[in-house]
Amino acid sequence: MRNQIYKKKKYIYLFFLISLLISSYLGENSSGGGKLDNFITRQFIDGFYVGFNYGIERFISSSQIHSPIFYFLIAILEEYTSSTIVSVLYVLISFFVPVVFYIILKKKFGKADRDKLFFLSLILFLSPYFRSSASWVTTDNLATLFFALSLSKYLSVKKYNKFKDYLICFTYLIIATYVRQYYAIFFLFYAIQVFKFLDCKKIIILTSYSLALFIPFLIYYYLFIQQSYSYAVATPSPLKINLINNILIFFSLYFFYLAPFYFDKIFKFQFTKIKNLFFYLVSFLLFLSISLYDPVILISYGGGVFYKISEIVNFKYLFYITVFFGYILISKNFNRNNLIIYFCIIFAFPFAIIYQKYFDPMLILSIVALTKSDKFNKIIDSNKINAKLVFIYYFLFWIASNFYYLKLNTL
Repeated sequence: MRNQIYKKKKYIYLFFLISLLISSYLGENSSGGGKLDNFITRQFIDGFYVGFNYGIERFISSSQIHSPIFYFLIAILEEYTSSTIVSVLYVLISFFVPVVFYIILKKKFGKADRDKLFFLSLILFLSPYFRSSASWVTTDNLATLFFALSLSKYLSVKKYNKFKDYLICFTYLIIATYVRQYYAIFFLFYAIQVFKFLDCKKIIILTSYSLALFIPFLIYYYLFIQQSYSYAVATPSPLKINLINNILIFFSLYFFYLAPFYFDKIFKFQFTKIKNLFFYLVSFLLFLSISLYDPVILISYGGGVFYKISEIVNFKYLFYITVFFGYILISKNFNRNNLIIYFCIIFAFPFAIIYQKYFDPMLILSIVALTKSDKFNKIIDSNKINAKLVFIYYFLFWIASNFYYLKLNTL
């Protein structure tokens, strides 16, 4: 019986792998930005064809804030193989992100039904951002894979407390940071959590090891800041810090990604308790005031799915309603450990323009792997989650994203 279930899972994974290969061949652009990102960054790959120094100089002169290492690696692979082989290879690399997510789920929720956890792992295959990154060979999926590997090893650290696992955990996160530098914020969480289990000698070894691996990264960003500072001062930038935007969009996207895990539970607010009624009333008035002030100004860029919908229907309050419900969900899962996770996610992108792809699938991975002692974890661990409905929710999101951007491109 167990062998039959195992074979069934392998066939399902094979189906989704084939779907990614087909998407790559057809050029799926369900995120809306994968194709454009590939077109814009092609110049950097071509620059590394000329030479490493030329590629670095061209990358810095373009004021691209993220790391050039990905484009350097793609240039090397394409030089010795072909762009087609690289595309297929990247689909295979991307395929392992949901597989690692399943491993994370099994490690984190040992008492939960394995079939439900397997079903949950499949939702990453339905992410428009994950699929578009696989199709257009953008940096996101490679960074996500190493971030997921780091989270998986972190769960091993918590269970076995082996120093070797600490080194591997930090190594994976460093690699993720080299590809997408915003993952560096999670070192804050790791430092707070794991250093309390190590003695002084091991802390020094782990810190020295991490800093040594980061030396090339720090040198590059020193050169980048040195050469790009005058341009950044003179030119308005989407990277300008705007934490209000970030917090509100985080609340809205938290509601979007976590709502299907609750379904009927989401509106059970226990209004019979006076303190709960007072809390929700004050919270509602607070977010009503914020929505009237309307501090989120993104023109036509970013903001996430609910912000886009509120623009389409010309009803901006829809976005703030989702912000409010996201806040309510967070309040039900709030504790000191989880506060650090929320802090890391928010401060990973303190920018004026925030795209949903920044959070997908990083938000769901970090919430599932790192949060604890809250209602969300209890729902999964006690098998009270309807995994099929969660899967349908994410499937509809993928279908809607494809429809939206196909229609947009035909206008």
